[in-house]
Amino acid sequence: MTRDPSELSRRSLLLGALGMGAFGAAVQLAFPASADSPTLLPKVGAISSPSRALFAPNEQVLGRYLMSVTGMANDIVDYHGATYGFMGGGWWRSPDTQNPKNARTMEHIATLAWFYANKRDWNPYYLDPKLLSRLEAAIGYYTSLQFDDGSYPDWRDKSSLAATTFGMGVQAEAYVALRSVMMSDQAQQQLAQSLERSVKWFMNPEARHWRTPIPYFNQVLAGLVGAQRALEALDKPTTTQDAVNERTSFLVEHGQAPAGFLHEPYGVDFGYNFTVALPDVAWLYRHTSHPALLSLVQRYVEFMRYAVIPEPGTSELFHVPALHTRGAVSKLSRSAEEFMDRGALAKDFLEQVPEIALFFPTKSEKDKVRAAFLNSKKEIPPLSKPSGDPRIWMHGVLAPDGPSKTARDQVEAALPMLTSDRFVKRALGSVGDEYLFVRRPGYYAVGVFGEWMQGENSARQLGTLWSPLMGSILVSSNDDEAGTGWETIGPGGEFSTRRSSTVGRFVDARNGSSKSTLSADELSQQSGLFSQQAESEEGASQYATGWSYWDSSLRYSFITEQEGESTHRLPLVLKPSDVLTFADGSTYSAGDADRDVTTTSIILARGRQRVLFSWGTEPRQVALSPTDHEIAGGVVHAVAIVFEKQLHLNTVFLGDDPSSPVLVEAHRHESGEVSLRVTSSPALAGGEVSFDGSVATGKVSIPGVADYCVTEQTTAASEARTSTTGPAEVRFIATNSQGSTLAETVTPIV
Repeated sequence: MTRDPSELSRRSLLLGALGMGAFGAAVQLAFPASADSPTLLPKVGAISSPSRALFAPNEQVLGRYLMSVTGMANDIVDYHGATYGFMGGGWWRSPDTQNPKNARTMEHIATLAWFYANKRDWNPYYLDPKLLSRLEAAIGYYTSLQFDDGSYPDWRDKSSLAATTFGMGVQAEAYVALRSVMMSDQAQQQLAQSLERSVKWFMNPEARHWRTPIPYFNQVLAGLVGAQRALEALDKPTTTQDAVNERTSFLVEHGQAPAGFLHEPYGVDFGYNFTVALPDVAWLYRHTSHPALLSLVQRYVEFMRYAVIPEPGTSELFHVPALHTRGAVSKLSRSAEEFMDRGALAKDFLEQVPEIALFFPTKSEKDKVRAAFLNSKKEIPPLSKPSGDPRIWMHGVLAPDGPSKTARDQVEAALPMLTSDRFVKRALGSVGDEYLFVRRPGYYAVGVFGEWMQGENSARQLGTLWSPLMGSILVSSNDDEAGTGWETIGPGGEFSTRRSSTVGRFVDARNGSSKSTLSADELSQQSGLFSQQAESEEGASQYATGWSYWDSSLRYSFITEQEGESTHRLPLVLKPSDVLTFADGSTYSAGDADRDVTTTSIILARGRQRVLFSWGTEPRQVALSPTDHEIAGGVVHAVAIVFEKQLHLNTVFLGDDPSSPVLVEAHRHESGEVSLRVTSSPALAGGEVSFDGSVATGKVSIPGVADYCVTEQTTAASEARTSTTGPAEVRFIATNSQGSTLAETVTPIV
């Protein structure tokens, strides 16, 4: 049965003659049907759950779709009215976008067409005339939504790139299915004409979606997949292979950041990059062998190897949430469940890009899931609305086996933060955003700096601070509703360093006052101390920040000229056995109620390891409260420090020996100067630390505060060392306020 002819142009008539308001009213009146509305289409009959043994392993993914076909087909509007043929029932797309104007709600035509056209022992819908009549109605309604220019609307009834490009893929799938069984000439013609117009609209190089840099990589890539599908399927395609190849090269050049991630919308987003785009990259590479696509995957995976972090003592990997612009992320999911393994088709690249194994379930894990499906005595359940994306089965039935456990373990063991304790990687985005990955013996720090765009969920400043011995210490969330992050909030909330843009530079010095700016190449070779200086794009009078990256510690500095109280927040991960200790000896543990304290420092103890957060000798008001953000086996707690004008916050990894009175570092600069850092315990209050050796003799006075203190100094190399860069050492002697020597240590100059 075909769609009611009186409805074929109803959308254009209503929009043109009545206006959008009248169309909305017409839809509301016609949908849902009243009890006495005549039904024009027969209902598809219910089915029983088939034997699971009938499914081939790669087609188990179709089981839940099979059990949804009757409901999905019978929810198609089957009475006279403006919505005749609309796929109701809320099977696909979020509830807030479920309306008859949204072309994306119609994408399950591909699902219904597959079950109609494919003969399987477990598929009772093969050549079912009732299913076909409802599918024809849906195709008629779907294609009537197309605008004159060839594009399709989203829920706002406006031309939408995503609605058009993802629609091209499912329409081509449905067209091929119907043609394979030589059924429904009218539906085939409607789909073919729709594809011809959509491809022509999409492939126009002057169209808005080709402006550079391309913001939404996944949507444009979906268009290239749709164009390639149409090229292969249609008798009279409206594009050529040369055109698809040229646009593919263009997309790779302008839709992938220099850093390697794919724009969403210019920044990183694992959900759209990996689970949406990469399967389409794999499909397009299968059909075109375009070399730029392989290069794209290699560059993407290389970037992501720095952006996931293993948690010690577990087999789990965690994202750096602050990097991601759209979907909130936490743990890296590598589920073998068919509906969770959404990037499965990208396993095509395992041989050429073996590092991609990091992100997939292993073959043995997939085999276990499929064996459980086979052996289950339960009926196969239908889809859970509205999560039944048709692309899951479209890619799932094609996906190869996953990596072996051995191969994935080897890739994981080769992650850069595990194989090296000294590197600096600075990666650039396409719109002034920059990503910094710093590994030092005591920690791994990942941050995002530079340009921030309004509406992004990604955060600026420090994203994640991780220790190879302690695991995740600080983690900024990208959940704009429930999360918190490393940020300094100005007086009266006038600005936030987490949600604003900065301009900065890197220097070979312990602070930003040096003129020895590091070039990109010099920064990547910097194995010792360096600093980062930045100021708000509104100017330094609003705020300026500085970071210094030592071997076992970091220093963050913030200065503003604005009057009033500012607040700095630490996103501190507390695990069940963690204990925080304040300067007065009082403690706080995970699960404790909100707390307000006045202190000069906080020490986090995790097992035998400790990390210090110190902001000098002046006690400051601090508020602690748990958030809803869980990651790495702990709960992120917001630690808010109140101050005025400036803050110098030191994070020091103290190690596992609380009796040690002093920790020291020494770093040589290209200028020949040497920067020293002394972290002293309360036992040295009022004392001093003297030094000599390969530096000019000097001393550091320790404040008379019964707390840990951090002191820095830059000095000249001794005369004997000024002309060489060979091995050098500094001797430190720590004496207390009574003049007794508590420690003597020799440390190499890095």
